[in-house]
Amino acid sequence: MVHGKACILLCVSLLFTGSMVSAQSSEGQLYTDSNGILRWSADSSEIYGFGVNYTLPFAHEYRMAIHYGINTEEAVRQDVYHMARLDLDLYRVHVWDTEISDTVGTLLDNDHLRLFDFTLNEMKQRGMHFIITPIAYWGNGWPDRDEPTPGFSYKYGKAECLTNAGAIAAQVNYLRQFMDHVNPYTGIPYKYDPDIIGFEICNEPHHFQSPEEVTSFINTMVAAVRSTGCTKPLFYNMSHSIYLADAYLEADIQGGTFQWYPTNLVAGHQIRGNFLPHVSSYPIPFASDTAFRKMAKIIYEFDPADAGGNILYPAMAMAFRKAGMQLAAQFEYDAMFNASFNTNYGTHFMNMAYAPQKAISLKIASAVFHNVPLYNSVEGYNNHLTPHIDYQTDMTEWVTDSTFFYSNTTATIPPLSSSLKEIAGCGSSPVVQYDGTGIYFLDRLSEGLWRLELMPDACLIDDPYTFPGPVTQKAAVVHMKHELTVRLPDLGNAFLVIPVNEGNSYSPEVTDATMKIIPGVYLLSDVKRDASEYKDHIYKNIRVGEFVAPETDLTTTVVKNTTPELITCGVPFSLTFDLFTPYPEKKVAVIINDGDQIKRLDIPAQDSPSYSVDIPHEMLTAGFLWYRIMVDDGADTITFPVRWYNGDSNTVAFSLRLVPADSSLLLWDAAADWDNTYKIWSRTVNLLPDGTGETSLSIRFDSLPCNDPCDKADCSYAFKYYFREKIKGRLNDMSVKNYLVINASTALSAPQPLELSLVDSNGTVMAGELVITPGDNIAKIPLSSLAEGEFIVIPRPFPEFLPYKMMNNRLPFDWSSPETLQVVVRRGSLEKVDLRIEKIWIE
Repeated sequence: MVHGKACILLCVSLLFTGSMVSAQSSEGQLYTDSNGILRWSADSSEIYGFGVNYTLPFAHEYRMAIHYGINTEEAVRQDVYHMARLDLDLYRVHVWDTEISDTVGTLLDNDHLRLFDFTLNEMKQRGMHFIITPIAYWGNGWPDRDEPTPGFSYKYGKAECLTNAGAIAAQVNYLRQFMDHVNPYTGIPYKYDPDIIGFEICNEPHHFQSPEEVTSFINTMVAAVRSTGCTKPLFYNMSHSIYLADAYLEADIQGGTFQWYPTNLVAGHQIRGNFLPHVSSYPIPFASDTAFRKMAKIIYEFDPADAGGNILYPAMAMAFRKAGMQLAAQFEYDAMFNASFNTNYGTHFMNMAYAPQKAISLKIASAVFHNVPLYNSVEGYNNHLTPHIDYQTDMTEWVTDSTFFYSNTTATIPPLSSSLKEIAGCGSSPVVQYDGTGIYFLDRLSEGLWRLELMPDACLIDDPYTFPGPVTQKAAVVHMKHELTVRLPDLGNAFLVIPVNEGNSYSPEVTDATMKIIPGVYLLSDVKRDASEYKDHIYKNIRVGEFVAPETDLTTTVVKNTTPELITCGVPFSLTFDLFTPYPEKKVAVIINDGDQIKRLDIPAQDSPSYSVDIPHEMLTAGFLWYRIMVDDGADTITFPVRWYNGDSNTVAFSLRLVPADSSLLLWDAAADWDNTYKIWSRTVNLLPDGTGETSLSIRFDSLPCNDPCDKADCSYAFKYYFREKIKGRLNDMSVKNYLVINASTALSAPQPLELSLVDSNGTVMAGELVITPGDNIAKIPLSSLAEGEFIVIPRPFPEFLPYKMMNNRLPFDWSSPETLQVVVRRGSLEKVDLRIEKIWIE
């Protein structure tokens, strides 16, 4: 179904022994030691947790569930099961106080609170722990308009909640009642719940008062919590208004909370490039402060928002552990019923069914968090506890003697396949070969017996980060039959495949360790077994027979063309595209036209969604090619691209421009590329027409801004643009290019200094300086004169105290893979800047 109602084949609440713990047993269960490390009292072991924010009980996602008639409890069970499969053991949420309180802070017993309690209980049964933020200060609208809610936050707003006496009194009342609230599913008040590690007082407070007033406010909130008998650690946000750090450290709290959005937020589209330099470290300006070092440190929200690919989560996890973070929660996990539309927070996208590669990356990040020592303090840990991250292949993997996780196809051979106990992946590996696009899990239950869980194919049918709408589907899943090969020593090549999940009777034959398989849960066994004897067995925190997946919600055939629009003539090249269809049988052909002749290129049937067809050599001459992709899916014959006009379908054609190798390579055009350029917004930087009718970027400052939080004396203006998509069909032509060229002008009387840089796929920067002279429009830098430069961190991250620039990574520049342009406007002899930039290219 389009709205993703789940095909729940078995989803049972787990009742693990010990999940219902008495209130008395939670007292003194954890403590913060003198080094600011949270520890369990029972054995003094370090507390750590890695998980997600999840908002189904509140606001937009709750409204969407009601709108679609979704059973909210069942939806929670589905999502929590998937969290368990991803090894997520931490839940954090900023509770929408505005939906569960009135204007004086009375806690309202309504369906939001009930569903939140239900969610906590479901997560407890999967072994999860919690950091709860009782006060969000937000309205409940995003991405819609706020509704008129009953709470104090709606009455006062965030700013007044921090200063208004009535609002403060309401928060005191609310916090007391919140702590005393007894979860009806557990029978335990929040203040005593052993799975709640601590409370973050409020979400992103944005103080503007004096330090003394801020400390007083925090202590008032702390006193309200402590008055209920709650002894749990209390945390306060320290990543906002960091000039008030001393005020936070003076307060009666046990820890600080931090966020990390390394690629900014709400770009409105997927952003591209190697953002690994953005996540290489998480330096806190006051990290060496004696008081801070005695406090616990957690990440309440993080996500590389809008960024494509699936490699950044493990890198962020490494940086968090080095910075001393014990708990971290990604923002945010999309409920499965709504993930295909990604309307909850469109700048984020995370769901195991619909974003499988990112989900595996999150699972690997959890492995990092649970294995890499805090502060990276154990000598030699890098030898075996570091994830492998490869930007070039968009792949990250975690390999130990017993585990093998990978987010994309890998050639890595696990060190001891005979000792493997867990495999989770997307794509293929030396152990598993699979041409579907969904996640699979292989878990060893005993010698010669493995549990296989296979999710349906996932496909992106639109950019998931474009602005959301309830009728714009961004992703889909398809239940299809695919070939799967599993090579494990204890199974051999002739094992049995036994369906286990409810409603699944498919039992394929195996030849040479290979089978045709459909989504579901199976036992792979070296001997015949009865599935009914195993389906209720517990493996880790799931039942062997559990399976949760959306029904097929792709309703039509979709083609995503991945062929560049510009290539070099005379050089062999292939047209490439991805094809997704809900129909099992399909015939695919490409019709290609060079103006003189038309050819039909039939493509052999295949299971993989990635298609490729060679352009006939005689058609690779300079000029244009036009082509269409035809798909006979058994239901209809569709020609791509399709243009809809007045109810009729009029086909147009994809175009391909072929140019000589010695023609210039356009990297950036103000008119075409400014919208997708990474920049720091300024009202005096914008597009304007010039006297010739062309469009140029106007950069005007009375004095250049100082954006570097670490060096306020370094004033400049910079922007970056990912150009690889423009030139990926001509990368080989870089070898015959000599100059980096800019078409720019200054309206001032003095030369304007600029720095132009190229950034390769490794993040290595090669920079050169030039000046724009009054009266001249064209300036060049010889490529041979470029030298190592600094990497500018744009888009700017949140929190804003993170570095603006980073030293070069010392890797040699790869001239076969330049992908990003970096432009820095420097201060000249005049403080003022009045610059126009039209185009930048290589010749």
